[in-house]
Amino acid sequence: MGDIMAVEQDWEESQRASVDQMLIRLQAFPEGFWLFEQDGEVVGTLMGFPMWYSPDQVSELSSWDAVTNQGYYPEIDLTSANALYLASGSLKRIARGSTAYSTMMEVPVGLARRLGLGYVLAGAKIPGYDAYCRRFGEIEARDYAFLELNGCLVDPFLEMYRGHDYLVPDRTHIVPDYYPDAMSRDYGAIVVRRVA
Repeated sequence: MGDIMAVEQDWEESQRASVDQMLIRLQAFPEGFWLFEQDGEVVGTLMGFPMWYSPDQVSELSSWDAVTNQGYYPEIDLTSANALYLASGSLKRIARGSTAYSTMMEVPVGLARRLGLGYVLAGAKIPGYDAYCRRFGEIEARDYAFLELNGCLVDPFLEMYRGHDYLVPDRTHIVPDYYPDAMSRDYGAIVVRRVA
């Protein structure tokens, strides 16, 4: 558990999972608990669980806390699940910019496919939102998330997700008060990847 918690230490204290949360996640759904290594060192973690997702009922994804049961996972029912929700992904600073992130985006798709699930989704920050508004004037978060410049989304995080086929399906998938993050003005984007 020490290697796992060392990855968490590279994040703001308010965004770190506790040992208790990690143990419960591991016990609740071990297939969706991944560790990523680089040169023999654990540099990344990714956790997800099966759930029901309906594109026209995004209101059920009202916040990260609501979806994840405050990080302790809701009751998992594989018989009714059609999606894999990525509850948490962390990468040490030394591994950011490496191929580890690409791997982290693909591994859960393989699990979703094996389980017969149709989607992989996550709640993403939109960290360029506040800076954009300060520089160019106020704009609705639901408009900002779809702004493009030279064919790329203005928000670097959403563009990174899009590069891995995780898309924001529509404006309803931009959720206020999703997760505390000043740069995102607490908005979250539900990014969805369809599993073929």
